[in-house]
Amino acid sequence: MKTAIKVIEQLEVAGFEAYMVGGAVRDYLLEKKPHDIDVATNASPEQVKSLFERTVDTGIAHGTVLVLKDGTGIEVTTYRTEGSYSDHRRPDSVEFVQSLEEDLKRRDFTINAMAMDKDMAITDPFGGAQDLAKGLIRAVGNPDERFQEDALRMLRAIRFSGQLDFQIDPSTLASIGHQAHLIKSIAIERIKSEIDKMMLHKKASRSFAYLTDTGLAEHLPSGYLFKADWAKFQVFETAAAGWAFMLFEHAQEMEAILPYRFSNEEKQTIKRALEAARLPEWNEWVFYSYTNAQLAIAALLNGRKVEIAGKKSALPIRSKAEMAVNGSDLMKWSSQKQGPWIKEWIAKIERMIVFGELANDRELIKEWFMHEYRHHQ
Repeated sequence: MKTAIKVIEQLEVAGFEAYMVGGAVRDYLLEKKPHDIDVATNASPEQVKSLFERTVDTGIAHGTVLVLKDGTGIEVTTYRTEGSYSDHRRPDSVEFVQSLEEDLKRRDFTINAMAMDKDMAITDPFGGAQDLAKGLIRAVGNPDERFQEDALRMLRAIRFSGQLDFQIDPSTLASIGHQAHLIKSIAIERIKSEIDKMMLHKKASRSFAYLTDTGLAEHLPSGYLFKADWAKFQVFETAAAGWAFMLFEHAQEMEAILPYRFSNEEKQTIKRALEAARLPEWNEWVFYSYTNAQLAIAALLNGRKVEIAGKKSALPIRSKAEMAVNGSDLMKWSSQKQGPWIKEWIAKIERMIVFGELANDRELIKEWFMHEYRHHQ
């Protein structure tokens, strides 16, 4: 926040207005540490760039310049109003204005439509502070208009309900039900990002109740999966746990949620966590074969109480790379050429080491291998 105040002071010295806006103000009033701090000003993008030594044109067409100062990036955006949203995603046009209130009027919810000057004085034309005190998410002005401008705002309202443990204002909630079909105009990547964030908060059950009760889920890919007993869900450090929870509850596989375009790492985590959760027994091979994260999510899904890190540390080896022998050793000892047989024998040795049936000692493994290999000739 100190860097943002320095940016504001520099703009004011040059004769411009400047305020911290959006989520940073909301978090400050909630006595939470703000993450990204944005600044709004009546200076044009060109004027902002002329006042600071280092800037990046991150969104200059929409009035946003990233100011680099004290090792921090502060987004500075010119006051603006927006034209119609023909695609329900982004404004067809932007007009720079001189009025802070006009700028705040275009924002999504009252709790995000406040501004704060360098002395922490609040400008709050739409009752955002009062809604914060009430624990209420309410659209700025007409909720139908706000959601028609950017349909993702419906998911944002639902996400904030869980993130802040707030209720959604009745008129705003009713509007989500009326405008739910518009969510189909939003890119799936933006939708997934909001759903991911819902899964990272303790009150995820509140968000998913709103998602299904408003009918919004019906307009999302595999929307029926979101209707689950989220009261049982335990928040994990990644959203993969939430997606795995949905699939586990509905006895579905990864294929059911592929339209959400997961990364390969996410796919692997979710798929493997489901596999582990469905295993009737967790032996040494399970602790060896699955990652800590996969097992942790699986344990959350099936309610298994186990100290995963301890089980893994007790294993003779943690990966194939720790084996005392490799395929070259087997070829040398057997005088055989490379082939599929090596993989089979390495797998057999690896499994025996994990189960403690064979010590991870090069000479002992050689002795065992030569005895067994001769008997298989």
